[in-house]
Amino acid sequence: MTDIPRDIADDGAEHSDEETIERIAADVLDEIEHGRVRGDTATLIGERLEAVGIRLRSEAIESIAEDLEEQASR
Repeated sequence: MTDIPRDIADDGAEHSDEETIERIAADVLDEIEHGRVRGDTATLIGERLEAVGIRLRSEAIESIAEDLEEQASR
């Protein structure tokens, strides 16, 4: 799985929502693996985080997306 704590460490904010971020990442990974993601992974993650009230810097979201895409390609 992705290293969420590392991915969001540079965000500059404390995240008590780490479990929620990990759950969203796992859901997106599953969707990638099953071919259900057609657009930009980072955009999808950002939208899902925003929907639950979590805001991360774009760099953190990009890092999570890259990790997920790499893991899905294995």
